[in-house]
Amino acid sequence: MRLVVSNCIILSLVDGEKGRGVKDTSGRGDLTELEVMMALARAGKKLLRPLSSASRYDLLIENDDSTFTRVQCKTGRLRSGRVEFGMYSVSGHDTRARRYKGQVDAFGVHCPQNGETYLVPIEALPPEGTLGLLRVAPAKNGQHRRVRSAEPFRVHPSKSTLGSTFR
Repeated sequence: MRLVVSNCIILSLVDGEKGRGVKDTSGRGDLTELEVMMALARAGKKLLRPLSSASRYDLLIENDDSTFTRVQCKTGRLRSGRVEFGMYSVSGHDTRARRYKGQVDAFGVHCPQNGETYLVPIEALPPEGTLGLLRVAPAKNGQHRRVRSAEPFRVHPSKSTLGSTFR
């Protein structure tokens, strides 16, 4: 008897770190991609993944009108009542921050600290800067203007998948 395993991802991650305090950004990114994909699948989205990891986006959402939304997955960090995420990439060869404008349509952001996933269209973010901010708690100074609430971007499971095996 032969066992054949295909189309699987094997992840090995211990507290998001490799030895000596070096962050395993690749492992963390893999987990974030899976969390974003699971949340979008629970929301009833049709998903596709590029064959090559050389793409600037991590996945595609097939929309009802047969168009596609290119999604770059990012790990959010909960700080000061906000989910923060980088709106750029840095490669090992070129350490300059490269923005995604014109190359992705949205960011799929998973925040491990609150367990939530957000789908943020790139046009909902400022055209300059490198940090995306989503407010999850009221600002301590009471500010409401120029505050981007996370709630409109939160990915909610569809009613048809609530009882499914995706849970």
